[in-house]
Amino acid sequence: MKVFALLLLVVVVQDVNSEDSCTSSLNLKNKPLFDISSFHCVSVWDEQGYILRYLQTDRKVWSFVISAPNSNSFIGMGFSKDGKMVGSSAIVGWVSNDGSSTMKRYFLGGESSAEVVPDQGNLQLVNMTSSIIAQNSTIYMAFQLNTQVTPTNRLIYSLGPMGRLPSPVNYQLSQHRAHISTFFDYNSGESKSKSPYGNLRRSHGVLNMLSWGILIPIGVMVARYFRQYDPIWFYSHTTIQSLAFLLGFVGIVCGFVLEDRLSAHVDKHKALGIFILVLACLQERNQK
Repeated sequence: MKVFALLLLVVVVQDVNSEDSCTSSLNLKNKPLFDISSFHCVSVWDEQGYILRYLQTDRKVWSFVISAPNSNSFIGMGFSKDGKMVGSSAIVGWVSNDGSSTMKRYFLGGESSAEVVPDQGNLQLVNMTSSIIAQNSTIYMAFQLNTQVTPTNRLIYSLGPMGRLPSPVNYQLSQHRAHISTFFDYNSGESKSKSPYGNLRRSHGVLNMLSWGILIPIGVMVARYFRQYDPIWFYSHTTIQSLAFLLGFVGIVCGFVLEDRLSAHVDKHKALGIFILVLACLQERNQK
């Protein structure tokens, strides 16, 4: 019984040590092609287990090791000017079922797979220093960038679909199943996820809630319960409904702008908004 308990303890300890984290030392059997012993370590995407190790190893060289659970998917790290995926350049890597590994540069020219072009982009890799290592169900993608300045703070991470690795014929990437845009501080090592167009999102939600959810019902209540206060009820009702229509119209316009900038597919939500706007227009017309 004691022997079994001891063996179980050894297995548990080995399993804990095999998990990749910033709290434990990184012991790889196959070492990257550059020294990573003094790298900074940051968890950059907790949901998918992405960990970034990095350091400026020379005056014009920044070195990175991005690690993630090996789920038979490609992993990607993009460098963006504005936090958006389109227009950015990325490093993408994967390990095939036969154990062979591949890492390539990509230019993300659009949202379709055909617009994601391999061996393009503005990232300059240091020759003969890139490598991919698979160990303990974790994939490590190590590379160095030649750059005159500190790399952009807008970092994007992506995770490809399971079992759909790029073909060696054209290396075309399939649509990722998850991605995140972050703001990264190289000095402090702080990584914050960025919600693109956060102010526009909030404006869209708040304006529509205030208009259709609060002011419109108040205007209806005024017309229903305050008719004895003539003509105050009428002017109050008209003012409240007109203000609600104006705010709702602006809120819906914000939604259209947001849809265009994010290239979002929200057909049902969009149709509902248009339907509500049409009803509001008919009401305003009847009031006149």
